[in-house]
Amino acid sequence: MVLQNNLVRAIALVGMMTAAPALAQPSEDANAAVNAWLAAVASGDAGELQAILAPEFQIQRADGTGLDKAEYVDGGAANLSSFEATDLVATREGDIMVVRYTLLVSETIDGEPMQATAPRLTVFRWDGERWLVVAHANFARAEQPN
Repeated sequence: MVLQNNLVRAIALVGMMTAAPALAQPSEDANAAVNAWLAAVASGDAGELQAILAPEFQIQRADGTGLDKAEYVDGGAANLSSFEATDLVATREGDIMVVRYTLLVSETIDGEPMQATAPRLTVFRWDGERWLVVAHANFARAEQPN
């Protein structure tokens, strides 16, 4: 009986690990995924970025520039010193989750300070273990000098 119960638990655990997580509370998964993404960017660590970005990753910025994964990891990431994501709205179909949110951030891109609060859109794909960032749209404009 104990062996049978352990087998049932093991099968359930394998099923939970290979299936995309249920989103009874989409905002909870979205919040965790967005914060993991932003923490990886803020870390400035290329290894952390490599791990969280999907191979097909692309970013589109408000200034019209865009980067793929290799370009982003190789120095194209923003320099975040602090961040807070608010007003998250998540939708999901299968292994894809799309999250739009407002980001309060202190960041510079290519040496330019960016707008402190601006909307973002991030697309995630569940890889069987965690949410990977597939695409990100940054709508922050460069701040105008006073």
